[in-house]
Amino acid sequence: MSDSTQAGRGLGSKTGLRTGRRRRITALAGVLAVVLAGAFAVISMRGSDGGIADGPLLSAPAGPDTLPGGRIIREPPRNCGVSHRTASRLVPGADRDAEKGNVFRRGGPGSCQWYSLDDGKATCDFCVGDFKNERVLNVEITLGKGRGDEAVGAAMGLFDMAEVTQGPSPPKTIEGLGEESFARYGADGETGGAIVKFRPGNAVVTVRYQGWDADGDRRETIPEKTAVDGALAAAAETARSLGAAADPVVTAVKHPGTPPLQRVPKPCDTVPAATVDRVARGAYRKRGNAFLLPTMGLTGASASSCTWEARTSRYLDEGRSRTLTVSLVVMRQRQAGMAVYAATRQHEAVHRKLRRGGSPGFDDFADLTPLTGPGDRAFAVTKSGPGSDDLVGIVLFQKRNVLVEVAYQGTDEGRPLPAKTLVDSAYTVAVAAERSLR
Repeated sequence: MSDSTQAGRGLGSKTGLRTGRRRRITALAGVLAVVLAGAFAVISMRGSDGGIADGPLLSAPAGPDTLPGGRIIREPPRNCGVSHRTASRLVPGADRDAEKGNVFRRGGPGSCQWYSLDDGKATCDFCVGDFKNERVLNVEITLGKGRGDEAVGAAMGLFDMAEVTQGPSPPKTIEGLGEESFARYGADGETGGAIVKFRPGNAVVTVRYQGWDADGDRRETIPEKTAVDGALAAAAETARSLGAAADPVVTAVKHPGTPPLQRVPKPCDTVPAATVDRVARGAYRKRGNAFLLPTMGLTGASASSCTWEARTSRYLDEGRSRTLTVSLVVMRQRQAGMAVYAATRQHEAVHRKLRRGGSPGFDDFADLTPLTGPGDRAFAVTKSGPGSDDLVGIVLFQKRNVLVEVAYQGTDEGRPLPAKTLVDSAYTVAVAAERSLR
């Protein structure tokens, strides 16, 4: 065999090796192309039917607005509306000018104090020594701000029920004193006595009547009847001066026959997967935030949220996006009927703030629409902001002691969905969420 033949064979072997490599590379490229094509097909499918959905949706049913208008009070009355005769009876020898402040307290319109030591015989304030008694009457009036009904809603938010509901003894419900009223008595040391809190319209009034009587070397807090009757007498005069109901009567707790819900799942478990698929198919879940419901500062309540988010692009102004958020506030039962009552007034407070164009935060809300359901009472509203993805349809409803907020957002190529679609989507989810509450 010649050298040339040997060389030719060697060249042929190298050529065959290169050809095999090219075939394998071509085959791998083909497989990769198929994989990429399949992935693109999956992405395309998720972008159309697999990952984004728009129904079928229920149409949110509008109903009448049955919430009555609220009284608007512009300024507090002189000496908080308490007459000198009543003040002299409750706090003998007290100064006539109850709005006068001193080193221990602020004074002025809506901030009144009457003080008496030794039936007014001791001329110093907060003296140290041996005295036979002390009486203090405090009245504070705070006005909710805003336009019309918004001010009433603001006052409802200022009505901190913790002052009367959190104590060693259960609160007493008072009828005939403004729109809502409670009283509580405590014999805790020298500061013991009664507190009455009531709300006429957009005014929040807190009346405290406290005192002690000397019993040898001890100081005994004034009896419950003396303290409560005294506080109610002053409260009635304040209410009358504000043009509100002023015939206080201690009654049974509101809604005694309405028990709280026994089964309240976590927000992420309130909506069936099939319902989520109707509004945000292929979404991933994460912790959310409420738009209307306060999540902090609620006494005797727990709050939590869950968000489902579906996107076809990582860029905000491209592709399609759908975001669903469900938030729950659960009022806990400390006394019969109080949990349901607290949830009802919280729902009403938000309703009032929004009805006159007010806002619970810094966003703009519009198109408040009372609904015939779900739950015991419900309404829908839209929220708008500077960005295209800031248009939100919201449904807020109450079922016994639970408040549920359903919020829905959606964009197509950076353009927000119509407001009706957003509200109908939120309502569709709200109906499903209501069924999970038992």
